[in-house]
Amino acid sequence: MHWRSWSGRLLFILVWAAFAYTGWSTYHHPSLDECYACKRPIHAHSRTVASVNGHQRVFCCPACALSQHEQTGKPVAITQLTSFLTGKALSPDQAYIVRGSRVNMCERTQKGIDADKQPVDLRYDRCAPSLIAFAERDQAIQFTREHGGEVRPFSEIASLAK
Repeated sequence: MHWRSWSGRLLFILVWAAFAYTGWSTYHHPSLDECYACKRPIHAHSRTVASVNGHQRVFCCPACALSQHEQTGKPVAITQLTSFLTGKALSPDQAYIVRGSRVNMCERTQKGIDADKQPVDLRYDRCAPSLIAFAERDQAIQFTREHGGEVRPFSEIASLAK
């Protein structure tokens, strides 16, 4: 009788520990498919890697990463951008950014809802205005001809956010 009681308790503890570990690992290890800050999907052509307070984090876009510094006050240094045209990694010091084009990979299709369940205009989005990275200045200029926006070196955009 004593053996069954002890083994039942052990089994209960092991099952509880397994559930606890599963829950902890789900919340402790963020999904690589979602943005560190806004939890939106990571887009293959706007993926951004930044060092936030000494830890590497993945963001959905450069605008979201730069917003992180504004909202938390913690140091944020973008270490890798992604070329919108090719999906390849770009060094921030060699990238050109189109700011404020009509293309925004993070744009939400639904509007906000107020307390009366009525639609309201979105007044702030951490991913706006859009920041889209290009490897070549000519590519960025061509993009602005079709989609609007302004071309700047990334270093200039990053300095505005500090």
